[in-house]
Amino acid sequence: METFVMLRPVFLVLVLVSIFLTTFLIFQKEEKVNGWTLLFITSMSLIIGSVCLYSSGYIVDEFNMSGDSLSFYLYIALFPVSLLNILLYGFKPRSVVEA
Repeated sequence: METFVMLRPVFLVLVLVSIFLTTFLIFQKEEKVNGWTLLFITSMSLIIGSVCLYSSGYIVDEFNMSGDSLSFYLYIALFPVSLLNILLYGFKPRSVVEA
């Protein structure tokens, strides 16, 4: 049986962007990523990943193919990385600028 792997690059890009955002949050000196940007990127990556996983389920079912287990694992890996991004931003000390 053939395996459907067409959406694997989408999951890979989403996980890589989330990991890049994590390393950027760890090593940033001044606040270049604010809370709204982080919330937007994180929520969009989770929404896009969920839609792609749901769509791949329909495609696999309609064409009698087998699902891609690596795409599923990448989707599962997206959640802890996104949670780590939110926790890193929430607990990172910020400098207070006095006027």
